[in-house]
Amino acid sequence: MQPQNSVSCKQCPFQSPDQTCFFHDFTAELVPFQFESGAIIFSEKKSLNGIYCIQEGLCQIGKNCSNGRNQIIELLSSGTLLGIRSILCEDRTNLMAKAILPVRGRYLPKKIFFDLMNANPVFSLRVTMALASYLKRSDNKIVSFGQKTMYQRVAEIVLELPQYFKPDSNGYIELKSTREDMANLAGIATESLIRILSCYKQKKWIALAGKRLKIEQPYRLQQLAQGHVLQVD
Repeated sequence: MQPQNSVSCKQCPFQSPDQTCFFHDFTAELVPFQFESGAIIFSEKKSLNGIYCIQEGLCQIGKNCSNGRNQIIELLSSGTLLGIRSILCEDRTNLMAKAILPVRGRYLPKKIFFDLMNANPVFSLRVTMALASYLKRSDNKIVSFGQKTMYQRVAEIVLELPQYFKPDSNGYIELKSTREDMANLAGIATESLIRILSCYKQKKWIALAGKRLKIEQPYRLQQLAQGHVLQVD
């Protein structure tokens, strides 16, 4: 991994109590990797021999469905370990990971991961907490798909965009994901996403300029996402 004074490492949850990276002592055994935008990090039903530690960039986690479409589950950025479930279960991957922005990091061999798990209770706790966080997000996703309207789900996604794409000096976010990908993330048709974004624009909740989006009234979107506003049209 990078030296412990790396910004991305400081933001990473996998650190020891003295703010040093858990993997710092294994630097010579870690393999650097870099994936350009659009590249597949790993596909479904793949046997992993280690874990991908994301230091920079953005990737999407998805699954190929029987109808030929790829269902996007979530977006993940720096401070993420990809492949934990497959390694712990000694199982093939059930999801795929694809780079949205260029992704850079270090590949952690399986042996080092399990050595850390066995020898370091703090690291084991952090891994358990990370898995619990992943499960919570999955639970929220299930509830969102089952209970929330299309307008609510799109509002949630719009509010999350600044976490992944840095706004410019005017507050605009350049969307690297396609409209189809955003619709997929919300579990709706692309035409429905475009119609909903146009509705938000008309209400002046957001501003649109090509592939750029600016959140004008986050409070209104939060009200909608939380179910306090039911009528949108």
